[in-house]
Amino acid sequence: MAEPSLNFVHNGLRSTSKLVVLSLVSVVLLLLDNRYDVVKISRNYIATALYPFQWLAMQPVNAVSNGMVFLEKQQNLSNENRLLKAQNAQLKLQLSQHAVELKSVLNLNQLNQVQKAALPQAQVAQIVSNDSNPLADRFIINKGSHHQIRMGDAVSDEHGLIGQITAVQPLSSEVMLITSTNAVIPTMVMRTGVRTLVYGRSGSLDLRYFPANASLLPNDLLVTSGMDSVYPAGIPVATVTKAQSGNGSPYYRAQIEPVAQMRSSTFVLVIPQKHGQTAHYSADVAVTNPTSANHD
Repeated sequence: MAEPSLNFVHNGLRSTSKLVVLSLVSVVLLLLDNRYDVVKISRNYIATALYPFQWLAMQPVNAVSNGMVFLEKQQNLSNENRLLKAQNAQLKLQLSQHAVELKSVLNLNQLNQVQKAALPQAQVAQIVSNDSNPLADRFIINKGSHHQIRMGDAVSDEHGLIGQITAVQPLSSEVMLITSTNAVIPTMVMRTGVRTLVYGRSGSLDLRYFPANASLLPNDLLVTSGMDSVYPAGIPVATVTKAQSGNGSPYYRAQIEPVAQMRSSTFVLVIPQKHGQTAHYSADVAVTNPTSANHD
């Protein structure tokens, strides 16, 4: 005879029975709620007691919802930030381009005014090529022999003397800067009229032999003296930044800086030489003959 199997699972109500019982309890509670105030009061107490548990149960849902809103806002802010940065970079570039265009227009207008006021025979030319080497002493302009440009003509911007024509092609010319080691410019001190020579020195200018018995002060302006066949008188060349005499030397120890904007000018004036005279040349470049200037 087989032994009955042990069953540790309690046989409870079936699902259908549970549904019927719960439905009857719900109907009874609805009837009692409408008829007796005690049930209403009990319900309020129960709801109050259960509220903290409901609040705790909703916190994960609220946290997830708030986190999603926060992430969405952060994404929107990040996108707007990138867009604003791109627009800002574009506006800066446009502003820089407009500033360059405005500077070119202002320089051209200033040169035209100088040309009309003092040098009507000069021609306005544009720099079309500039060496990338900061120590380079030459550049190319867009005027040549077809425009009556001659080797040895002086070149300036609206501020002062830049250089001298050293090679001429039909439609272009080469300009040697006054800061070249081959350049020598007869000048005079605007304040006193004392004449001297200014020498180019590999990107800067040098005042080597200014006599110690003459007057030279910081901020003095050196202009072309006109005592040669190339540079008309009165063109600003350099300003004195330091002037020291004594120590037994017959000459000043002076430092000077060019007046012209050597590297930032876009347009220049080509000033023709005096009629009937030609410039002296040495070492395949146009250089003012220093002999006559020293004699002065």
